[in-house]
Amino acid sequence: MTRARGILAAFVAAGLCAAAMWLWTLDPKLRAAVQNPLQTRGRIGEVVTNDVFSVRVDRYDVAATVTRKFGNGPDIADGIFVVVRFRARAEREPFAMGHVRLETRGGLSYDEGGRGGFFGDAEKTYQPMLWTPGTLLFEIPKDRLAGSRVVFGQADPLNQLSAEAVVDLGIDKATAARLAARPPAGYELGD
Repeated sequence: MTRARGILAAFVAAGLCAAAMWLWTLDPKLRAAVQNPLQTRGRIGEVVTNDVFSVRVDRYDVAATVTRKFGNGPDIADGIFVVVRFRARAEREPFAMGHVRLETRGGLSYDEGGRGGFFGDAEKTYQPMLWTPGTLLFEIPKDRLAGSRVVFGQADPLNQLSAEAVVDLGIDKATAARLAARPPAGYELGD
């Protein structure tokens, strides 16, 4: 009987060691999740509000080429340009927007204004009680348009309780296929 108890004790010890190693591998993931921003979610046309700021995406446009009002000529996208028109305001004190990105299905994200010379309104400072319009420009591959959502964040990424607003653009697969097949050319951005 002592030999059977010894074997059973070895299996229990091995199981406990395996469980401890598994829990140890989760620790970095748990610590990283603690530092994720607090997200509020909404859809295009809705006001998405958190304690720091409010944002409303009014519309989006897709284009094959983009020109600036006083630019040298059109910039041609390798994929497509997504132009997002929005309004934002601070809730209590001036708010500096930062780390704005377009996320797609599959976990890929694209930064705003990926090309040199295109500066959107992602780095503006917004005031309380004043809705201020803004424009964002993203360049993405044609096959990544479906399920797109824009993530607006704070300029202070070290704040563990930073706020983010996630706005779903409402682009399904059929709409994405239609827009990507024939994106309009010659979209003009104002200065």
